[in-house]
Amino acid sequence: MELIKINSNAIEVTWPYVKDLVKKPIDRTLGERNLDDIYYSLIHEQLTLWIAVDKEDGIIGILITQIIFYPQYNVLLLSLVGAKPHTINKWLYKSWKKDSPLLEYARKNKCKRIEGYVRNGWLKLLKDIGFKKYNTIVTKDVEYYD
Repeated sequence: MELIKINSNAIEVTWPYVKDLVKKPIDRTLGERNLDDIYYSLIHEQLTLWIAVDKEDGIIGILITQIIFYPQYNVLLLSLVGAKPHTINKWLYKSWKKDSPLLEYARKNKCKRIEGYVRNGWLKLLKDIGFKKYNTIVTKDVEYYD
């Protein structure tokens, strides 16, 4: 298994092979972004696409990351994670080894930490690789009156 960072100039040719994997986690959001928004942000280098490739099964997973520039330090945000069914164990843990391209990217961009917005089902998997629950996000729609 290999985790590969896709440069913005290769998004157009890669997109047909990954868009279904990107769509899966988007469908579980509150609708703040759609596939076109993600594509635009990838080609304009606002987001970064990572693909997990297996020799036998091809592309089995994706990560979409974003660097958040806070005044005191940078954070690598795991914005979206998508995988083919029953493949997450094939690549998720390997993506966090000390020499992982993802961690090297975080170090290169002077990120102090990595954060992600995840559903509760992800907590056990992520705890196993060193993540901890820090916060809970709550939402409330704003009502508009005519």
